Amino acid sequence: MISGISQRTVTAPDGSGAVVVTPRGELDLGAIGSLDSAVRSALAAAGSPPRLIIDLSDVDVLAPVVLGVLLDAQRRCQGAGGSLLLVVTTPEIGATLADTGVEPLFDVAAGLQDAMRRLSAG
Repeated sequence: MISGISQRTVTAPDGSGAVVVTPRGELDLGAIGSLDSAVRSALAAAGSPPRLIIDLSDVDVLAPVVLGVLLDAQRRCQGAGGSLLLVVTTPEIGATLADTGVEPLFDVAAGLQDAMRRLSAG
């Protein structure tokens, strides 16, 4: 079960901001509503164009059913001319993305600092 989702704005090296959503625990069927709400709130706070990072570092389980929320966030960011990066630090979460075939659809960073550098660069 999901144990919480935090949201904060961080500043990139180029001085621009990005909103970071950090879920914790298990992202499963029971977490879809909370994650979707947090992502929509983050997109509203991110401005235009949105710069959003979803940090999956503290996620123990990423159920494939939750990927729809992440794909929707990606679509919304791209549609608004923005960027979404996923932070993936564990082999289990990376395997879920790879095994379901969605990994190529996301820009995946190895850590929050890496994600911020990549947003600044591009």
